[in-house]
Amino acid sequence: MGTVFKQTTTKPLPTGAERVNVKGRACARWQTRGRTVSAPLSADGTRIVIESAKWYGTVNGAKVPLCRDKQAAERMLTKLEADAQLAAVGLADPFAAGKRTALADHLHEYEAHQRAKNNSTEHVQQSVARVRALFEECGFVAVADVDAGRVGEWLTAKRTSSEAPTILLPVRDTFTPADVAALFGVSGQAVRALVARHGLTATGHGKARRYPAATVRRLLELRDRGAGMETVNHYLRAVRGFMRWMVRSKRIGTDPLDTLTLLNSKVDIRRHRRELTEIEVRTLLTTTRSSGRAFRRLTGEDRAALYLTAAATGFRASALANLNPNDFDLTAAVPTVTLAARFNKAKKPKVQPLPPDVSAELTRFLADKPAGVPVWGGTWARGKKAAEMLRGDLLAAGIPYVVESSDGPLYADFHALRHTFLTLGGRAGIDLRTLQELAGHSKPELTARYSHRRLNDLVGAVGKMPSFLSEPEPKVCRQFAGTECRSGQSGSQTGNDEGDQGEGGETKKPLNVQGFHTVSREILQRGRRDSNPQPPDRQSGALTN
Repeated sequence: MGTVFKQTTTKPLPTGAERVNVKGRACARWQTRGRTVSAPLSADGTRIVIESAKWYGTVNGAKVPLCRDKQAAERMLTKLEADAQLAAVGLADPFAAGKRTALADHLHEYEAHQRAKNNSTEHVQQSVARVRALFEECGFVAVADVDAGRVGEWLTAKRTSSEAPTILLPVRDTFTPADVAALFGVSGQAVRALVARHGLTATGHGKARRYPAATVRRLLELRDRGAGMETVNHYLRAVRGFMRWMVRSKRIGTDPLDTLTLLNSKVDIRRHRRELTEIEVRTLLTTTRSSGRAFRRLTGEDRAALYLTAAATGFRASALANLNPNDFDLTAAVPTVTLAARFNKAKKPKVQPLPPDVSAELTRFLADKPAGVPVWGGTWARGKKAAEMLRGDLLAAGIPYVVESSDGPLYADFHALRHTFLTLGGRAGIDLRTLQELAGHSKPELTARYSHRRLNDLVGAVGKMPSFLSEPEPKVCRQFAGTECRSGQSGSQTGNDEGDQGEGGETKKPLNVQGFHTVSREILQRGRRDSNPQPPDRQSGALTN
């Protein structure tokens, strides 16, 4: 077994150092920061020798760092030498290099891998940031530190409580924007955005703007309620994706987090979206089209055409922001709009048919738009301002942005237009499989989340059920007034004065009237007997003879 040693370097003699003899070795002694220190002298006595804090060893002729404790360093060196001998005969641990590499270095390479897959920059940055935050707050540095129990505890703590300090709300009726911003430690713009997003009450404008105490208490509740289950699932998906990549790239043998499962986010949906009704969509388009206000360089007519396209295609904001006039084929027999694969979340081209009236409106709107330039470009989608833009137009149209329901508040943000597309399609009778194809979803369960059924839909469906307490009224035959329609007769059949004779003497009477009813019944009974033969003693005499 090799021996451990300490790395040494030399430095000039410190100012004011005196030469002393310590245990028979020439040393230098000096004062620094109020304490006395000493260090051995070099062979020529002109420099001091500094030893490393760690112990080192030699494996296969290479110097390797060990640790500060000498006994632990000796055990480490023995292990490394044994591993080197096994590697020489092909029995080395294939994951040794991955285990020695820091998680931060693995994560850096994972980020490069995600970018190479042509994932969006936003998705890559968000996923990596979530994994990094989880590792840092759990104290994971190396692969051996990763523990499923610790991750589960961290996720639970993130969901059940807020890490922000407790705020004692002053006793007053109203608060100024500066007061609320100081209470929460955020900017006034962030306070205005939160109040608008959650539909909270505020009075006045500019310097006269005031927030009631109820609004501030609600903001405090929102801050202290912790992360939602879906947010926790986002962290879990991100870290599990990273660990699966570690396994696939042969950096580790098994995933230490494979026992963690996603939470049921349906029981804690923090942001329910609602669909707009047909009347609300028409009102929104009419009001927005005549608006003289611009939002992020989008005029009222631009926004109206944007909302129309979103409600008629179900495309997401990021997809709509990248459409240019060349993507629209409005002169074909079936008008369509094509979403390129690089702008589609499913990473494949999407050709969406357009209704005729929508096609006609877009033909007029796109007539003067330059080719190859995004129709609705700008920062409204990239800057996450789509909901704010729609909220302003809904307010102008007199349409509520937030409505209360038994499941809590329902929001009509920009993504609600995708809900509108699929919900109205379902109510129109489009089957779920077709809706799934129109939405571009991989599973029908995803489509079902977007296609809502409200109380009125359920009332209409229940109204189609048969009565369980009374017999249905008999249908009156329209051919023979006052008589019941019997089986085999149709109220829509009509005869002529010639005894139901058609052209060429062909009868139009029902088959049972023509004598086929008795014959068909006999054939049916015979078929039943043949398919279920009885013992000879139970068969009729006509069949046994």
